[in-house]
Amino acid sequence: MTQPIGNLQNLAVPKLTAELSGQISSGDSVNFQNLLLESLGQASSMQTASQAAIEQSLAGGDITQVEVFSAVKKADLAMRMMLQMRNKAMEAYEEIKQLRM
Repeated sequence: MTQPIGNLQNLAVPKLTAELSGQISSGDSVNFQNLLLESLGQASSMQTASQAAIEQSLAGGDITQVEVFSAVKKADLAMRMMLQMRNKAMEAYEEIKQLRM
């Protein structure tokens, strides 16, 4: 749990594996579904980690308030990111629905 506050690598942005980076550089498309599911999983794990940090703090565990706040803030940012992704997907769906064939 001791990560610097400035470390933004653990946000809900999916990490590109070597396989996916190779696909991007070779011009192939990345599977959007897998990226979305991976980011959902990361957001969920951050929420679980923040809940565990809160419980550990309340139980008198060896965790500082800064670490608890950092875990909660990361989970909040991940949730906000997922909410914005959902909103953009819904906007795109509504726009497609408005198209006339």
